[in-house]
Amino acid sequence: MRRALHLQDDRLFDCYLAQRQGEAADPPTAEHLADCDSCAARYAELALFMDGVRAEGDAEADAAFTPERLRAQQQQIARRMEAVGRPARVLSFPGRVVQGTIRASTLRSPRWTAAAAAAGLFLGIALGATYEWDSHPRPSAPAISARAAVPNPDVAADADFMSELELALDRPHTRELAAFDAFTPHFREIRDSR
Repeated sequence: MRRALHLQDDRLFDCYLAQRQGEAADPPTAEHLADCDSCAARYAELALFMDGVRAEGDAEADAAFTPERLRAQQQQIARRMEAVGRPARVLSFPGRVVQGTIRASTLRSPRWTAAAAAAGLFLGIALGATYEWDSHPRPSAPAISARAAVPNPDVAADADFMSELELALDRPHTRELAAFDAFTPHFREIRDSR
């Protein structure tokens, strides 16, 4: 027999997982394993290997999570669950340290702080206005009328891009996020239901 007629490793692994969960393997795979000695031997090797890995993992987990450690964790969880019914505690904040720090920083240089804020605001407005002025030159009247007569291909390309972007962002396209999206109310659905 050629190799192409035998089961692939991923199908053997799926069969192993189904067996571990108490489910039956898909009928074509089970039939092939019953008829093909080579695939049955590979499946037996895979099952032996995976059972060995599971046994080693269980032994390492038992060594890492001793009964004492598990008991301490259970007691900690029980204490947290007992605290669920009680009102929350309010932690006091060290007031003297905070007040001393605030006073020292505000008394140090209030004028410099105000001057720096004003200078930053002025520079931001000035640079923003300069950028807007330079990035949008004012066309003359004949140029405006000529543009109105000829459709701009950039505007059409931008509109196409924006519509594609809206479609792409409308719903998630990954299987993992689709379940969350199904339970999330969307603005359009709420608006349309009114």
